[in-house]
Amino acid sequence: MFLSKKSPLVAIDIGSSSIKLVQLTEIKKGKYELTHFGIMPLAEECIVKGVIKNPKLVAEALKNLIKAEKIQSHYVVSAVAGESVFTKKIKVPIMSEEELSKQITHNTQHYIPFDIDDAVLDFEILGRIIADEEEGFKNSEQIKFLCDSQDNYEQAESSEGSNKMRDFMEVLLVAVKKNIINEKRNVLQEAGLKPVIIDLDVFALMNAARLTKDFSSMGNVALIDLGDSFTHISIIQDGAMSCTRDIPIGGRYLTNVLMSKVKVPFEQILAIKRGKFSSDIKEEEVIETIVEAHKKVLEEIKKYFEYFITLSNHQIERVFLCGGGSMIRGLDDFFSEYLKVPVETLDPMQGIKVNPKDFNQSLVDEMSSLCGVAIGLATRRFDYI
Repeated sequence: MFLSKKSPLVAIDIGSSSIKLVQLTEIKKGKYELTHFGIMPLAEECIVKGVIKNPKLVAEALKNLIKAEKIQSHYVVSAVAGESVFTKKIKVPIMSEEELSKQITHNTQHYIPFDIDDAVLDFEILGRIIADEEEGFKNSEQIKFLCDSQDNYEQAESSEGSNKMRDFMEVLLVAVKKNIINEKRNVLQEAGLKPVIIDLDVFALMNAARLTKDFSSMGNVALIDLGDSFTHISIIQDGAMSCTRDIPIGGRYLTNVLMSKVKVPFEQILAIKRGKFSSDIKEEEVIETIVEAHKKVLEEIKKYFEYFITLSNHQIERVFLCGGGSMIRGLDDFFSEYLKVPVETLDPMQGIKVNPKDFNQSLVDEMSSLCGVAIGLATRRFDYI
């Protein structure tokens, strides 16, 4: 089988509590139709804090999901996330992409919080900006190693303090520990699949959000993925990724709190998170517990917002929630009240055509929040034949 630029890949998002599978067909530019959709639960011990602890069980669950959804293609796209993924936005003088690649490969160790030899590096050029040279070169060592030649640096440095405006590039630097990529690739291959793209979940999530939202006109936006083990924060400035942070608190923490404080059996947790209460459960007590459980993660989110504001001198203007945790009824209003900013729950499936003959629309709508990363991954296409 040969893949063309328009070959749809099967998107596989392996999360802490479940595997999500999505395949889309592009019916016209930027418009998609759902062709495959499925979720397979994972045992709690399979993945802990984003690390695959039992690859055989994960691969077996993935095989079962592939079989249940009658997937024919073995070519897949997946993503990595967690504390082994590092991103940082840097400002550098204008240079070619080839030169930038060389410089980043050889001179980025002081940016990355782990050994560069154990990392896979990548970057994305966000665009050109015009800045005062004094501001652009206030950290001369940072700029110096990224100049395409010593002459360029000396020319720029000689005009420091002259308050001349100068072109720079904003670049998003990405580093991922090799073992995390290898773990994900090995599990996919163990399930009989051929991974052709390993993306970052934050980029995939942004791609999903872009199906219905135009971030370029929204200013400074926070995209918050409320996952099972982690809460992922992505700050988007004028449509481009600016910075990210992973908070090691997720929906599993809320589940444990509900089970211990309200004495709710695990089987009822998902229904409760969606606002469905049986007659023997005190709704007020559950809501109070949910609110208290989220204060811990909200404090961390607020701290990160304050850090961003201090660093950039810009306010967060809007927040979008997604992930399994966002399914909790009324959570967007609670977040908005705490963070003092408009908050909206994102529906990644909103802009995708769903054929009612092939799928249960109500089930797709119910599970949509869980599948943002998988939907974003499914918009990717193989880039060569």
